[in-house]
Amino acid sequence: MIACPSPKCSSPNVADLPHYWQSLPAESPLKEKYAPPARPKVSYWAALVAVAVGVLVLTEGSILLGLLIAAGGAGWGAVVYKAVRWAEAQRAAWESSHVCLACTGTF
Repeated sequence: MIACPSPKCSSPNVADLPHYWQSLPAESPLKEKYAPPARPKVSYWAALVAVAVGVLVLTEGSILLGLLIAAGGAGWGAVVYKAVRWAEAQRAAWESSHVCLACTGTF
């Protein structure tokens, strides 16, 4: 049995945060407070296009410019990948969180 970790509360009245959030009515002000982290709206297409353009420029003879464009695309892809991984970690943490129904604290 899980109890609230707050020293002022320590109530045993605890619920899984995702389940509690889903059970709230749509008009509840708590619906926004306990909402899951947003999924990132990212796309790898820009990074892939930049790498492809860099390779195309590279094959046309502009070696330095082609490498620069391709490296920029690869760097952008790495940034996007890191952002997606961070958002997934935040979402996983939210999915395993609990809410104390007495003091409304999350843990």
